[in-house]
Amino acid sequence: MSQINIEKYQDLYFEDMISLIVDSFNSKFCYRQKLTEDDIKTILSVIWDITSEDTGYLHYIAKEDQHVVGVILVRCGAIRKSHKKTPVFSLFYLYGFLNILRLFFKLSVLEVHDPEDCYIEHIAVNESMRGQGIGAKLIVQVEKELQNRGFSSLTLAVAKGNPAKHLYDQIGFKETDIINNRYKYYLTGIKQWKVMKKEFKK
Repeated sequence: MSQINIEKYQDLYFEDMISLIVDSFNSKFCYRQKLTEDDIKTILSVIWDITSEDTGYLHYIAKEDQHVVGVILVRCGAIRKSHKKTPVFSLFYLYGFLNILRLFFKLSVLEVHDPEDCYIEHIAVNESMRGQGIGAKLIVQVEKELQNRGFSSLTLAVAKGNPAKHLYDQIGFKETDIINNRYKYYLTGIKQWKVMKKEFKK
């Protein structure tokens, strides 16, 4: 196995990040959507405004050689106001009004962020690289950085049945809440989500 390096996210990895996230969560993104994975990747690249300069995010990638094989994005403060113009009507024309509207709603209902918490918005590892500790390395890295910034905990939400929950259990996350949401179920096919939290040792 090649060396896995954990690095701060740079904007040049934007497309790689989107591709990895959609590949990892394709069943949720494509559920009730008449869109291909490539369509969703293109749409997200147009509407997402995530940059390395945004101090409200803590963002790391895992690389094997020159390939991005893992990514984690943590919201840990006020997000800068986006200046990116979203060509909504062009997206409606290209992909259909209902498809775009449904995708926008899907992205919004997946948000369970409490502004007072540091929250993992997404963590994804290349399917062929799973089970090698990459997800744990990414989480350990952000924990160190968050503690250096004075934060005391980290939260996440995981879908019921997701095997990643075992990883979170092993590295100290505790279940704090269960969310049963009919809108999430309608849009993602998953009704129950577990909120987990890890308190950092002082």
